[in-house]
Amino acid sequence: MIPVDPVNLADYAPFDPFSYYIHIVIGLIGWVGALVALASQKGSRRHILGGRLFMISTIVVSVTALILLSTRFAPPLFVAALTAVYAIATAFLALRPGTQKVRRTEYGLFAFELAMLLLFMAMAIPNIIAGNIPVMGPVVIAIIPIILLIGDINFFRNAGQRAALRVRRHLARMIWALIISIRAPLAEIYAELSIPVFFILFGPLVAAPLMIWFFLRKLPRSDRVTAKE
Repeated sequence: MIPVDPVNLADYAPFDPFSYYIHIVIGLIGWVGALVALASQKGSRRHILGGRLFMISTIVVSVTALILLSTRFAPPLFVAALTAVYAIATAFLALRPGTQKVRRTEYGLFAFELAMLLLFMAMAIPNIIAGNIPVMGPVVIAIIPIILLIGDINFFRNAGQRAALRVRRHLARMIWALIISIRAPLAEIYAELSIPVFFILFGPLVAAPLMIWFFLRKLPRSDRVTAKE
């Protein structure tokens, strides 16, 4: 059900060893940064440094993922790499003042993610029709980009509430980026770790909303807006 070939972590072939191991090491560092940010008080120096570390690591991991995918292309991982960057970028912009330049960039990111999703579905649908892959796999992979795109539409429609929505949007996007960065490698080593496919497909769709709900409750009351991401 997961259209990704499993990999052997001890063997970098057929990938470039430098990109392969940098990809893994930076990814682990990024997870540490995310955990530090989540565990720290919002706005504290530790929170900001942890968040920045996670953002930079996610971008590096996504770039190296695209390099690796040029050797062995896997559409689900292509979606994960680009969607992680998109989530991180919109999380960063959410905290910026709503200038015309920032809004144009947000619209551009929305168009970019939508185009990527349509490209993915254009690759998946012929394989579904041909019976090469089950319909559930691509649908589940597309859900996270769709959730984020719907969040964009809500954010754009409520432009006048940007100041109230900014922290919630930032939090949600960072958590979705973290979930994507965790599911992507699990999709390649799930067989090695005997992880049920059902958990890989649907676990992130449960974990992310629960994490957003939990950490949203820890925010100051002024940041707990009712608009949905």
